[in-house]
Amino acid sequence: MAVRFWELYEETKEQFRLKIAAGKAGMDTVVSWVHMLEDETIVSRFHGEELAITTGMKAVQSGWLLKLVQEMAKGECAGIIINTGMYLQSIPEEVVNWCEVHNFPLLEMPWEISITELIQAYCMRIIDQKQFEKKIGNAFREVIQGRFSEENIRQVLGERYDIEGTFQVFCICIKKTMEDELSYNQAIIKLENLFGLWKGNDKINTSYGLIRMEDFLVLILNNSKDKQYMELPALILQSFSYFAKEKRFHLGIGPGVKLIENLSASYKRAKTAMRMSMGTGKEMIHFEEMGFFKILFSIDDADVLTSYANDTLGTLEAYDKAHDTSYVNTLRSYIKNDRSLIRVAEDTFTHRNTVNYRIQNIKRILGCELSDTEELFPYQVAFYIRDMTKKS
Repeated sequence: MAVRFWELYEETKEQFRLKIAAGKAGMDTVVSWVHMLEDETIVSRFHGEELAITTGMKAVQSGWLLKLVQEMAKGECAGIIINTGMYLQSIPEEVVNWCEVHNFPLLEMPWEISITELIQAYCMRIIDQKQFEKKIGNAFREVIQGRFSEENIRQVLGERYDIEGTFQVFCICIKKTMEDELSYNQAIIKLENLFGLWKGNDKINTSYGLIRMEDFLVLILNNSKDKQYMELPALILQSFSYFAKEKRFHLGIGPGVKLIENLSASYKRAKTAMRMSMGTGKEMIHFEEMGFFKILFSIDDADVLTSYANDTLGTLEAYDKAHDTSYVNTLRSYIKNDRSLIRVAEDTFTHRNTVNYRIQNIKRILGCELSDTEELFPYQVAFYIRDMTKKS
């Protein structure tokens, strides 16, 4: 969990004599870094969630400060602290009103307080938090790999989480390029902000952890309730809406488990669901709703699946290629329509007699009568695997 503006304020409001002038409702936002700001042009270089401090030395220009806070809000910055008493004796009323209406945090600090000391204190706090988050992330990685019994790991996680409580894992994969890195990082910060607002509005006691793996993101919930379980996927999707619109967002949701030693089970199943999401092109998959695909997508060795499909359908595929027929498609329709020749004829726009002729040939080529579910099942699985491979 990243540092939020209200945390920084509560920890230092007396030391730096800070006063909230407007936008208190927006202070549950993440602060990614702190900058001294005297020129509005630098705002375009911000990456999002920056906190700015200014003396307002350019505020002699009419409307400068209002334009500055508007640009910062547009760039999704965390807020601004104004050092009053030299260039600005007080904050213009139009700025205060705008920030209040738009929930943009606006704080005031007296001139005699050192800006340098505040920036140093805030930046060190952010760095310390990042180091702690790194320690938490490493501990969670150990747990999901099955090494939960080591005392130091349990001690680290026990500082923040109820290790005897319930856990649930969400695996998020974003198909991104190097050019997408900034948008990806901003989406992660947005997720943390939305999560903070969500918890704050409902007074939710759920704890969470956000871990970056090599090529995907892991969100871990601790002691979540059914209502939260239903709402959270929409928050995740909202945070990564840019990638979702481009069909590059995939989410796998694992089942809830009791006790931290079972966290690895939820992780593995969430990862399996994420793989199915990627394989089918769907945005979101719940492991519990995967049915038979739980087995297929749990197999890490893709060559095993490909070999099975080749052994099962290879003879018929080779026949189609050699004789310019479409027996594979006919067999797929035959399985889908529960061996009904009439429905296969409708499905393939083919005369029933022609369908019957093809089915008899298929039986001869495969050396199988395809007379019941048990005989059809291996071919159905092979078609599942073919679809998985094609979509992946």
